[in-house]
Parts: sequence; C-alpha cells; structure tokens
Amino acid sequence: MPSDVAKPSRQDQAAAWFAAERAGVMLVEQRVALDAWRADPRNQAALDAMYELWDDLAVLKGNEPAPRKVAQRSLLPIAAAVLVLVIGGVAASSWFGRPGDTTITTFAGEQKTQSMPDGSVIAVNVASGLTYKVTDSQRLVTIKSGEAAFSVRPDAAKPFVVRAGTIEVRAVGTSFNVRERDGLLQVAVSEGKVQICKVAASGDVSVLAVLVAGQLLEMPVTFDGAMPALSPISVPAAQVSEWRMRIVTYEDATVGEVVEDFNRYFEQKLVVEKPELLTRRVTIRLQVEDRARAIETLAGLLGARVIKTDKGDALSD
Repeated sequence: MPSDVAKPSRQDQAAAWFAAERAGVMLVEQRVALDAWRADPRNQAALDAMYELWDDLAVLKGNEPAPRKVAQRSLLPIAAAVLVLVIGGVAASSWFGRPGDTTITTFAGEQKTQSMPDGSVIAVNVASGLTYKVTDSQRLVTIKSGEAAFSVRPDAAKPFVVRAGTIEVRAVGTSFNVRERDGLLQVAVSEGKVQICKVAASGDVSVLAVLVAGQLLEMPVTFDGAMPALSPISVPAAQVSEWRMRIVTYEDATVGEVVEDFNRYFEQKLVVEKPELLTRRVTIRLQVEDRARAIETLAGLLGARVIKTDKGDALSD
C-alpha cells in the first residue's frame, strides 16, 4: 500500500540538515546519515546553497545569529521555518557579494558546526575564533584562538590547511582537532594523517612531523630558530574532539588549567579561593553539560568544598 506521507523535497531535506548542524553537536548516527545523504552531489549543492544564503543574510545584519538549542526531535518542522527565510531572501542574496573570508566566532558556552563549500565540516568549540576561505589552490583555515575539529573531504588538488601562528597543519582527507591556547598549539588526529609544518618568514615550508590517528602533538604556536624536539603521544582516537559531546579530559593538568578551561563552557564562573589548590595536578574526565555535577566531581577529587560567594561558585579546602 503506498504511503500517504509525501517524501520531503531536496530543499526541505537540506533545510533540515542545515538546522541540525547549526543546532550544535550532532549524534554519531546523525553525522553518518548526513554524510550518506550529501554523497549525492545534488544534495550537497542544496546544503551549500543554504549556507551561502545564511552567510549573505549574516553580512546584511552585520553578525551571525547565535545558534539555538533544539530538542532531539523531527527536524522537518524546523525546515519549514528555514525555508521561509530562504524564499524571502533568495532575490536579495544575489545583490550582495560575500567577503573573501568566512568568520566563525563562539563565546562562552557556545559551539558551532558549519559545512564548507567543498563538504568538509568545521566544528568550533567554546570561546574560539577562526576564518576560512577556499581558493583555486587550497582550502585555508586560520585559527585566531581556541579550538576546532575538522572532518576533511578528500581533494588532492586542493590541500586543506589549518594555520596558527607559524605552524600549518596540512591534510588531504582526514579528521583531526586543533587547539590554540596561551601560545601553545595542540594537534590530535582521529582518522587518517596530517603533516605539521613550519612556515618561515620567507614563505618556505618545512615538515616537522607527521601524525596518524591516535596521536597528539603539542608545540609553540610561534617560534624563531630551531624547533625543539617533537614527541607525539598516544591518545584514544575516540577522545579526540570529544568536547563536541561536552566531555573534556585532562591528563596531569593543574587545577588552574582545568578551571580556566571549564569556565569557557559557562557564563557563570567557578573560582578557587585557595591559591595552593590551583597548582595541584589532576587527571580527570568531566561531562560539562551538567555544570553542577562537574563541579562536584572536581571538588570530590580534590577533597574540597563547593561554597557560594558573591563571585559565584567557589572551591575551598
């Protein structure tokens, strides 16, 4: 018996996936389904059109609207709302040019996921900023600060390059994570491999290391002279970019480092009243989706108390 429910149009499906990506972290099953759907070039073109229109409208407004959190439910009602935006803006979108670079900025507690025109996906963590552009010769991402994960669509003729300071991370088709905080750059690979390169003032590029899945490397983001010896460490591939599921893991980190990073996930800050607590070293895995539980977990590990102050929640021994 034929179904009475009409199959959503390609534009409806593209709008639904657009809304899902902008809502934030996607479940693994959703990401697999999206990758299968956009394997059809016609579907990918429809999704690209959604992002292009959104960028055009963001330029008109002067900034990109903050993403909304949505419940896990059918995406088709959201698609209808997006299509209203599309229909109303198609004529206007052709009158305004796009800037050379596309900027993605997040604030405390905010994460964004965006597809590039080639189908590669950028997921940006909290309190981060980057730009990207696609030219005839390469796909270039420049990280200003913070953290991002990349799922790269293979294209040997157009290398995918992530630049931070004097370091470039080069990939053809792979998934990896890049984090720049306080002058230190961390690169971790979950799939495939990447080259870590140094870019000299002359423009010359030298390969410093090659990372494969399950490896992490930390180095200065900018340096002069000889690079110190680089020694990759092993990390579970499943933990690379696990921040997309609001999970963070710290290995032998100071409490000060943990608290500073933790506070990027929330507007309400956690403070430490005792300076000696800040220098203690911990290994801990936190689910930062639940702020109160994460604080209690950290306090329990330290044998500290959580108290309320005028500045907010505080850890005290």
